[in-house]
Amino acid sequence: MARRKSRKANFGADFRENWQLYTLCGLILATFLMGGASRGDVVSLIFLRPLATICLGLGLYGLTLQQARAYRLPLGVMGAIIGLILIHLIPLPPFIWTNLPGREIAVEAGELAGLGDVWRPIAMVPFRGWNAFYSMLVPAAVMVLSIQVPPEKHRVVLYTILVGALLAVLLGIAQAGSGFNPSFYLYRVSSQGSPNGLFANRNHFAALLCIAIPALALIASRAREPRKTLVVALCSGGVLLALLMIFATGSRTGLALSVLGLLLGWIVWQARPDQIKRRKVGPTWIVPAVAGVFSLLVVGCLAVIFGRAQALDRFTEGSVAEEGRLRAWEITAGSLSDYLPVGSGIGSFVEIFKIHEPSDMLSFAYWNHAHNDWLEWLLEGGIPMAILILFVLWAFIRGAAYLWQQRHTGSYGVQLGLFGASAILILGLWSFVDYPLRVPSLASLAAIAAVWMVTPRVLGASSKRVS
Repeated sequence: MARRKSRKANFGADFRENWQLYTLCGLILATFLMGGASRGDVVSLIFLRPLATICLGLGLYGLTLQQARAYRLPLGVMGAIIGLILIHLIPLPPFIWTNLPGREIAVEAGELAGLGDVWRPIAMVPFRGWNAFYSMLVPAAVMVLSIQVPPEKHRVVLYTILVGALLAVLLGIAQAGSGFNPSFYLYRVSSQGSPNGLFANRNHFAALLCIAIPALALIASRAREPRKTLVVALCSGGVLLALLMIFATGSRTGLALSVLGLLLGWIVWQARPDQIKRRKVGPTWIVPAVAGVFSLLVVGCLAVIFGRAQALDRFTEGSVAEEGRLRAWEITAGSLSDYLPVGSGIGSFVEIFKIHEPSDMLSFAYWNHAHNDWLEWLLEGGIPMAILILFVLWAFIRGAAYLWQQRHTGSYGVQLGLFGASAILILGLWSFVDYPLRVPSLASLAAIAAVWMVTPRVLGASSKRVS
């Protein structure tokens, strides 16, 4: 009885000291389990968004002025995104919004409906704009909490992310093993006939797997004796599993960016401390033995996947949607000038695309996104969004250059920052052909990655080593 009370007391004290860490890890797992879809009508968002709002409130309550100043760059970008969305939702008097470019159809519709002089926001589809605002609460909560987690505890956060990735892989294998039974998919609207894991879209599953590659390289590079050999072997097997699962999804972008993931993983691996580089890995037979056994298990599991999924066919045969992407990009790019300088409004793409969509592209399906988020952001946000994008690109290049200069310091913070830069780079490149950052789990991962990128500069990583 006394031991139980002592354990409870110790846990209570530990929780009070590290409540931000526990809250963050719990929220991350919740985003993986409930935030794997980009649609705004997913039922699980009814639970995830209120949970994120509570976590955001707790995070803001615990955030100190010193922390806010130290991490003003990622917080400023997050605040600018949310602020721009809110500006687009402010009702404007008729003499303002009716004179905004591209609003002629809204004015004409209002006259035909006899609505008279009504106040309207910049966003031409306000309810989708509000959905965009609510969606930002999840990564905002993750960012605010991650800033307050002590740097030496960020290891736990990284492990939590990999636990989410592992759950996604296991569910993906189960989906294939069941013959892609709908009961194994978490979302009603999903990429049927392929392993999606915890996601609604196979491409977003592949994006997570590409990001997992440099994460595994980071863990392997910091392994210590006596388990160093085993950890390196398991991480190598994990990379192999990620590559095979990417291939199984049939994601062309995933296959291309997996090569980049391997390159970025090598960069993270090379940034390990010199003493670890000189340390012996252990008996030479252990690594190939463990990797071989692991590979056999992986191949056995994925034999089921390749037997049931048309993964190979997807690399040679394009769907109607894939063939129409170039045209969708052309239409989106061609309509940008019609809504400058303020844009068509955050969240308005679906309706705006229908206005400009040619008759030969009409079908029973519709374009929910441009499948090029950079174009979609410019269409909806106009010149202010373009300025914000340029600032973010400048901040990323500046931060990545600093991390590259510090890569020989052997700092764990620098390695973690390099992984963060890798994750953001993969998601940024992926956004040229898809919309991964609209998925709560991937958006949250990007928020954490942004914090990890600036942490070495905040802590002075060049003079402080964390092993």
